[in-house]
Amino acid sequence: MKLWTRRKVLTAGLLLPGFGLAAGRGSRVEHGETAIVDGLTERSLSRLTDPNVLYHLPHYHHRFLSANNRFLILAGEGDGTRQFHYYDLRRHRTTQLTAGSGIFPYSATLDDEERQMFFLQGDALKRISLKGRGEHPMARCPRGWRFTGHMSISAGARTAAVVEMREEDHRDDPAEQFAVRPHCRIRVIDLVTGKDQIVVTERAWLVHPQLRPGRQELLYGHEGPVGDVEDRLRWIGIDGKDGEPIRSAKGGRTDRGYWSTGGDEVRFVHYPDDSLRGATICSVVPETGEERSIARCSAYGWMDENVDGSAFVGASRRPSGPNIYVLFPRLDREITLCEHGASGRPYPVAGTDGMDYDCASPETVFSTDSQWVYFVSDREGKPALYRMQVEDLVEAT
Repeated sequence: MKLWTRRKVLTAGLLLPGFGLAAGRGSRVEHGETAIVDGLTERSLSRLTDPNVLYHLPHYHHRFLSANNRFLILAGEGDGTRQFHYYDLRRHRTTQLTAGSGIFPYSATLDDEERQMFFLQGDALKRISLKGRGEHPMARCPRGWRFTGHMSISAGARTAAVVEMREEDHRDDPAEQFAVRPHCRIRVIDLVTGKDQIVVTERAWLVHPQLRPGRQELLYGHEGPVGDVEDRLRWIGIDGKDGEPIRSAKGGRTDRGYWSTGGDEVRFVHYPDDSLRGATICSVVPETGEERSIARCSAYGWMDENVDGSAFVGASRRPSGPNIYVLFPRLDREITLCEHGASGRPYPVAGTDGMDYDCASPETVFSTDSQWVYFVSDREGKPALYRMQVEDLVEAT
């Protein structure tokens, strides 16, 4: 079956002349919107970027989509290097926000007021105004260490948590990076005073630090091959005490962890074993270990929850069913939205000798009002951004 059919361009002129030559901070590109009908479900969706130019979203727990559906932040290679771009969802136009080498392309996150973006570049944690008021370094990585690209910013943009790795332990290949058991640490920085403290230090590949809403605590993950990593999720106080693994009482493994709205629980996907069968979305209260099953799911490797918890959107890891689903936990009902067709293969990072092993993953996210689903796929070429309206399925939030 053909994946997507009956395409038409909604906006004339998908690319500006000389698109591949557009360069520099502030440069703009008109993208247009391409309408698609999914070959599996016959639902309508749209491609928002050109599949000849690589684009992808930031890390899943970051804030990169505006609350009013007016814009989002994405990384792209329109000027021949990987940079961050502001995508105007009404005009279907990108504006390049950053310039120079050393961008960590998944690190971008917005502040609460959506006026500033925080990101990592080289040895600096930076803040840039979306109103054109300049770029400012907020913190530096100490000599002998390097940023890994994993970070988070607290509510109010007061605190940052960044993962750092010993320079000599860094490897480009994921298998080699895991095997070397790199010396990593998580540093928490007060962005107002500049004071910092080391919260976690381990001989392990640390990823996805997430500051707990309203509390002085941190959730983070261990990266590595399926079946080779124990205690994949952990939480710890910022004072470095009382760290505990986040486990399911049913055994198996956990993945895709994040704090629930308000921070009372940790959500994750639980797999009983490596077969990917029997996957369930679960929650654990870290202080007590109290666990509850939220709903069964189709082996979500990428997942987002809407703001009131009434629906989840997820993309399956199963090669035999590369689909995106919307899940209603109270009804224990899952509906297929479309095939995502993402390959998961690595792509070169333009302007460097490195490879990106994540950009062809179908990162899924709800809009704040729950009326749109966004995801990434390389089904039509290089990774590109897609969206689908789901107002017929999901109540507005």
